[in-house]
This record gives sequence, structure tokens and C-alpha cells, in this order.
Amino acid sequence: MRYGVLARSALAMALSGTTLLAYGADFWYPRHGFFADPWNTRSQVPAFGTYSERRFGLPSLPLRHPPEPARLQQLRSLPAITDWALQHNPKTAAAWDALEAQASALGVAKGLWLPTISAQVQGQRGQTVYSQGFSAPPLNGLYNTLSLSEELFNFGYRRTSIAKAEAATLVNRLETDITIQQVALNVANTYYGLAEARADVRIYRSGVRQARQIEQDTRSQYRAHLKPITDNYQAQNILAEEEESLAAAEGSERSARGALAEAAGLPVASRLQVFSPQISGDQILRPIQHWLRVGLLHNPSILADLASAREARRTIGQAEAQGLPSVSLVGDIGRNLFRHVPNERSFSIGLQINIPFDSNFSTTYQVQEDRALYREARANTQAEAQSILLNLWQAYVGLRSAHRAEAAVQAQVKSAQKALSGIRTQYRIGLANILELTIAEENLISARITRAHVLAQYYQDRAALFSYAGMAPQKKL
Repeated sequence: MRYGVLARSALAMALSGTTLLAYGADFWYPRHGFFADPWNTRSQVPAFGTYSERRFGLPSLPLRHPPEPARLQQLRSLPAITDWALQHNPKTAAAWDALEAQASALGVAKGLWLPTISAQVQGQRGQTVYSQGFSAPPLNGLYNTLSLSEELFNFGYRRTSIAKAEAATLVNRLETDITIQQVALNVANTYYGLAEARADVRIYRSGVRQARQIEQDTRSQYRAHLKPITDNYQAQNILAEEEESLAAAEGSERSARGALAEAAGLPVASRLQVFSPQISGDQILRPIQHWLRVGLLHNPSILADLASAREARRTIGQAEAQGLPSVSLVGDIGRNLFRHVPNERSFSIGLQINIPFDSNFSTTYQVQEDRALYREARANTQAEAQSILLNLWQAYVGLRSAHRAEAAVQAQVKSAQKALSGIRTQYRIGLANILELTIAEENLISARITRAHVLAQYYQDRAALFSYAGMAPQKKL
């Protein structure tokens, strides 16, 4: 019974203590009222579901205007547009700024070889009051100190720190190459995309002219009582479909032109023009093993991952050296000036030995973490190399396929042209119907669209092959 009473008392005290703590938390940290938000920070939070239409004093970006038409005329070839993009695309500027920042970090690391010098000037007025009532007069003083510290020996910490910073700088340098390749590849893809869109517009314009000619032929045949009125209605329907396709193709061309302007770092409203691509005798179809070797040796993504692995390896040495002793030369000289007492001069010089003790095992675990990160970086390098080689292989296969398909598609276009001409003649003399004429026209348009797609795909795969192989854009265009 006695223990039961004690247990109930302890439980009641615990519950009451918990209640007091809860009320104490509400007292010290209120949810509402002035003390819940004394700085009125919740005024920055709008009502739930409210859209903010204010600019909050942020600067506005200027709307850029396209260059002069004469300058745009000079940007018709892919090399010219690529060169412009590498100079004006914001992505290249951001990559260069990151590289400059890392180069400055390398300078910070190299500064570890120089001594640390500091000067301190302090003006002070002080007075001491004793408990018996006696007090010394106030003392005005000017304290001047010049200190110097130079680390003489540190078991390679400075050397490994500089090596790590150099590896990081190399990573950033290779990442700028990656940015250049990405910008150049994007320009090439959008350039040939615009070329394909312009070819589609020309094809559909030709299709509209052919459909209009067919519509005129059916009307003439109907008036001569040689064909029914339904043929004319069918021809009108075909003409409307071709005009609709032409309108869609013109919209796609304008969109592709804006995409190329954006890739080149130009205002999206720039009216860029491009040359029509033609496949000629190309000497780039070397064996795939050649391109795989070139990609392993020169692809900037693979090189950047190798440099990252080197940086991770240097980090291990930096962590290991950080846990070792160091010897430093320290010294200072000072002069204190007072008003009513003699001035003071002081100096000191000596050697300081710093012996860190890994009492909490932080250095041990840091080294283990860095070793694991190094192994991860090596594995990532292998994975990136496999991915790059796969992309290179796919670009190579696509290039060869497009190269072989272009000749077949060209023959298909010629055959479709002859078929349409023959069926049109047969229709006029009553040996073919409107359905056969319609199918012949659609076959010609389809063959021309396929050829335009094959040409664009050929050059896009060509640009991708050079990019994954790590070739400089200025050399491959």
C-alpha cells in the first residue's frame, strides 16, 4: 500500500510537471500576439492563395533588340552563328565567371606559404575601483601591436591544399569546355532544325500550288462535263488541307528561328536565315573504334570526371596532413602610450608547436569519408565514360543510317514526281480518278518531308558525333 501511494504521487507529480512545462512553452513561445512576432516578419507572407503582382524593388531586365540586318546577314552559316554564340550566350559567361572564381580560390590556397601579419591599434580609458573605497585615477592608453606568424613545417598540408585547389581549377576549366560543347551542339541542332522547318515550308508551299492546280483541273473537267462535281469538292478539300499544313509549317519555322536565336545568345525576335544543307562526299565515316578512342581521350565530360577524381584524391592528403603536428614561427612587437605613467615597449619571438589530438575522431572519420568519396568519384568516371560512349555510338549509327537513307529518299522523291505528273495526265484524259491523283500528291509531299528530315537528322547526328568525340567546335564546323 505504501509503495502504491508513492507511485501514484510520483505519477501525479510527473503529469503536473509536464503540464507546467507545456504551459511554460506557451508562455515563453506564444503562437499569437505581439511577442509571437515582435519584428512583424509575418507581414511578408501574403494571404493564402494570393498572387504577388509587385516587383518588390527588383531591377528590370532590358529588352534587347536584334542586331542590324547587315549583321544578321553575316550570321547565316553555322560556324558564324556558333562563334557568335560562344561570345554572347550567357551560359559561356557564367562558366568563365565560375572559372575565375576557382582561380581566385587557388590564389587563396597559395597564400598559405606567406606569413600572417596583423596590426592592432586600440585606444582605451580604464579605472580600477577597490572594495575599500580606494580607487586609482583613470588611465588613458594607446596600445599598438604588430604580430607575425609563419608556419615553418606542417607535414605537407599547404602542398596538398594547393594541389587540391589546382585540381578543382582544372575541373572548372574542363567544365567550361563542356559548356562550350553544349552551346555549340545546341546551336547546331537548332540550326538544322530551322533548316528542316524552312524546307517544310517550301514543300507545303509547293503542295499548295499543286493542290490549286488540281482544283483548277477538276473545275475545268466538271465544266466540260467530263468529271462529276464531287471531284471538284474533293480537290477543294485537298487545297484547304494543304493550306492548313502550310500555316502550321510557317508557325514551326518561326518557332525554330526563335530557338536558334536563343541558342546563339540573340534576341528571340531576330530574323535569322540559314543555308539549306546538302549531303556531299563526307570523309568522317571512319571505323567506330576510332571515334571511341577519340572520345575516351578528348571528351571534356570524361576529362572533368577524371579531374574530379584527382581532386578527391588530393582531399584525402589534405585531411591526413591536417591531423599532423605543425611548427610555426611567431612573434610580435608592441608599444603602449599612456598619459600619466611611463610608456611601455614589448616584443616576443619564438617557435610554436601545434600537436592536434583527434580526441573526437573527427579527423579519422574525415579521412574515411574522403576515401569513400574518392572511390565514388572513380566509379562515376567509369559510369560517365560508358554513357558518353553509348551516346557516341548512337550518333555514329544514326549518321551512317541517314547517310545511306538520303540516296534512297532522293530516288523516292524523283519517282513520286514522275508518278504525280503521269497520273495528272491520266486524270485529264479519264484514265485515273481523283483518289489516285490525291494519293500521288500526298506521296510526293511525304517523300519531300522525309528527305528534309533525313538531311536534318544527318547533320544533327554529325554534330553530336563530333561533340561526344570532344572535338573543338571551331575545328569541326
